[in-house]
Amino acid sequence: MLIRSTLANCLYIALIPVMSPSIDELLELDALTLREHTEQAGDAFDVDEHRLQLRKSLEVSKVCSVRREGKLVAYAMLRPHSGACWFVGAFGMHPLYRTYAVITELLAKMATLASEQGIGELRSHVYKTNRLSVAFHRKLGFQVTRENDKAFEFFIAIRELTTKPAVQRATARAACRPESGAPDAPAILRKV
Repeated sequence: MLIRSTLANCLYIALIPVMSPSIDELLELDALTLREHTEQAGDAFDVDEHRLQLRKSLEVSKVCSVRREGKLVAYAMLRPHSGACWFVGAFGMHPLYRTYAVITELLAKMATLASEQGIGELRSHVYKTNRLSVAFHRKLGFQVTRENDKAFEFFIAIRELTTKPAVQRATARAACRPESGAPDAPAILRKV
């Protein structure tokens, strides 16, 4: 008789390397998700300029990403801002993959990054025309610290963010149930 325990179910044997998103992948996802509300806010979404901006951001940022069948479907790009405060410079999710599983996986990776880097606070800027992002920030408990005609500046302390159920589920998943099996999964161990 084989007894299966939680520990046995978490037995992993092969480390899978991280597959960082390319600038082209980030650009493709951003063009799909950012163009409309950027233009609605009165700004232009210039693909060439955005490519340069991504290249510069990648030099100073950490990226958490989620893939499905090898395709980039979600990512967050964070960089140090001041002290333990980090700036969320990008957060994108393909419209067809805005699912519980994808958001939970992305939040879990962000929680791991926050723990590894000693991140204590998050700050981000969001166009007012990006209603989904504004609603998401508010659902997670971010507070508006500044605003102008086009955008909000949001802020939250990590200790407050960790009280939110979605974040608690994501961090529990990261601690107890690492990803398994996918060849494009982040640096994790494959389940036997």
